[in-house]
Amino acid sequence: MKRAVTAVIIVVFTGLLFFSSCKKDVVEVLDFSKYTSTDNDCSITGPIDSTAWKNDVLNRTRDTARLIFSDDLFVTDSMAGTITLNPPCPNPSDGLFIWNINTTRQCKLKVVCINLSNEVIYYNAYRLVGGKMTVGFNFKGNSAFKAGNNYRLYFAFYTATDSLYYSGHGDFRIE
Repeated sequence: MKRAVTAVIIVVFTGLLFFSSCKKDVVEVLDFSKYTSTDNDCSITGPIDSTAWKNDVLNRTRDTARLIFSDDLFVTDSMAGTITLNPPCPNPSDGLFIWNINTTRQCKLKVVCINLSNEVIYYNAYRLVGGKMTVGFNFKGNSAFKAGNNYRLYFAFYTATDSLYYSGHGDFRIE
């Protein structure tokens, strides 16, 4: 009887050691609660999210890994240019918003949108010819976007040789 109890204690102790040594995956909780509020004229109407809509070198590898997908867009400019971004407007919106971008060179823009569960729900690539332009988004017909929720848009700008030179993120809300 003593051997059986000792054996059970050893098995339980060994099991506890084994499971306590297992590395647990840390799930990062993204904070989508902050966004730069804008109106239909793209004027800022409230608090500004100072971490968004700019070149973000923090976590670049992790965040831009989502932006690695094939596309059929070709650009001819092999040099990195300067990027100027404005927050999308209106934000929040009913699913329709625009994003004003100014590039000094031809480039490729890739965007990926994720939900609060960190699932990719939209991605696309655009060929930008250089200069001021507006990219329009229509998420009204996409059932992955729900009213009353916030979303994160990751963006990355690439040269003709697919060299990443500007990337970041921004949050928006669908109402």
